[in-house]
Amino acid sequence: MDFNAAKKYILHRLETELHSNLYYHGIHHTVDVFEATVKLAELEKLNEENKIIVGTAALFHDSGFLVRYEHNEEIAVDLVKTILPQFQYGKKAINTIGQIILTTKVTARPTTLLEKIMSDADFDYLGREDVYKIAATLYQELIEFGVYFSPEEWNVLQYKFLKKHQYYTDSAIKLRKDKKKEYLNYIRSIIDLK
Repeated sequence: MDFNAAKKYILHRLETELHSNLYYHGIHHTVDVFEATVKLAELEKLNEENKIIVGTAALFHDSGFLVRYEHNEEIAVDLVKTILPQFQYGKKAINTIGQIILTTKVTARPTTLLEKIMSDADFDYLGREDVYKIAATLYQELIEFGVYFSPEEWNVLQYKFLKKHQYYTDSAIKLRKDKKKEYLNYIRSIIDLK
């Protein structure tokens, strides 16, 4: 697997082809998720091959946005199947990467360690200091793409999501649980829970 060449390829495409109004799902998000994946993969003591597989999944997980906004995960899986053979990825690795990408759907539940790392990395920001700024970019992006919420509705939606959300790996729980709880308490404080 020529990971470095695959990484260079997809980052170039994301940088040059993604719409500029992807305020949340831009290349900055992919890089952020990739970096979180690298950190969690190290903490979870993955072997080198699995680090490459989950890292590749992180780099490609939002590549479907190159084609369409909704249901982009399936497009990302199709892209992986088309692109990664060019970089010496075998069928088994590609299928695993595809499964990992599909667990980034909001409704998905990861089962394998690699899927759990990907899921935790995708929502790493929920337990960080920059969650306020990043959540604002998601709100802005949703409005841009025609999914309108009033600020109050947005905060209620965030609250409901945060109540259900969980980190799966021990590493992410240790790293992010407390800050996520702090953000949840902040959102709770600004909405009217009738």
